[in-house]
Amino acid sequence: MLLPLLSLLTLPAGAPLPEPPAPAWFALGHRVVARIAERRLSPRAATAVRELLGGQSLADASVWADQIRDRRRDTDVLHYVNIPLAATAYDPRFCPPAGCIISAIEQNRRVLADSSASAIARGEALRFLVHLIGDLHQPLHVADNDDRGGNLTQVRFRGRGTNLHRVWDGELIETEWGGDEQRCLDHLTDRMATLDLPALERGTVVEWAMEGHRIAAEAAYDIPRNRQLGTDYSERVLPAVDLALIEAGVRLARVLNEALAAYRGAPAEPALPPGTYPDREAAAHAGEVATIVGTVVTVRRTPSGNTYLNFGADYPHQTFSGAVLNPKDPGLLRLDTLAGKRVGIRGLIRIYKGQPEILVEGLEQITVLE
Repeated sequence: MLLPLLSLLTLPAGAPLPEPPAPAWFALGHRVVARIAERRLSPRAATAVRELLGGQSLADASVWADQIRDRRRDTDVLHYVNIPLAATAYDPRFCPPAGCIISAIEQNRRVLADSSASAIARGEALRFLVHLIGDLHQPLHVADNDDRGGNLTQVRFRGRGTNLHRVWDGELIETEWGGDEQRCLDHLTDRMATLDLPALERGTVVEWAMEGHRIAAEAAYDIPRNRQLGTDYSERVLPAVDLALIEAGVRLARVLNEALAAYRGAPAEPALPPGTYPDREAAAHAGEVATIVGTVVTVRRTPSGNTYLNFGADYPHQTFSGAVLNPKDPGLLRLDTLAGKRVGIRGLIRIYKGQPEILVEGLEQITVLE
């Protein structure tokens, strides 16, 4: 039964999300890694990925872990491990108590495989894994020459000032492919046909990290004294970049297939009218005007007066938010009683700082479902 919100409101509570940093491998690299992996998923793993991501593609989910970094600062250290460039073997002490990319991959793999974990926790673990396994194969995320993984090594790439980390994060492949994801993927697919892919799947997370470390030592940091990186540098290192992207995709598929081998399908969602979606599917419908339904777990207000209706879990783990910014409608100041209720919010779905949300400008957008 649908009840008008106005009749159920009595009386007050989010946090605005800051700009994300420049993503590792940029978006292009992460998306092609995810698309390579998608092609190699088992039928069970493909079903699990679709359900845990609420219908969002693995490629679209691949940049989430970067988009949330500014509002979840504790996750910053999970994107890399500082293995000294001169190291010849991995030492567990390279991974600090706060964590690193190696410990984060293992932890999220365990959560993803845990059938007792909630769908929200497993979905978040999946989003971290698809991103972090990509990061693991970016050599300057697993090597450090006392320069924060190349961030402090200033260079000129194709005539423009930058740093070595950014060159490897994405400037190499962005320059090569002009951001054309499909051309890049087609090129990598052609190269995959010449490789022993089962052999590439083998190994451990630490072994994969040390492969990248070797590329950093032998290729990435092999720069001219004048630090001018031109076409000769690109042509020399791009084959290693291509192989790293392929390995990341193939190995991501292996990790997901193993972790989801025992996955059992989620309970069927109740039938919803056309244009209405559960909160866990909101991200997959970004850009649509639709109604999102789910349970409001918390109603949070920022010091500036913005209010967020967080669905599925508390901030910052919510599946969807109804964002009430600088409300002019007095009724939008009295939303506290929605906590714990099943609610529908209608409007344009957008992705803001990695999370799906609808801007709520009037009470007519909100319906309480009973």
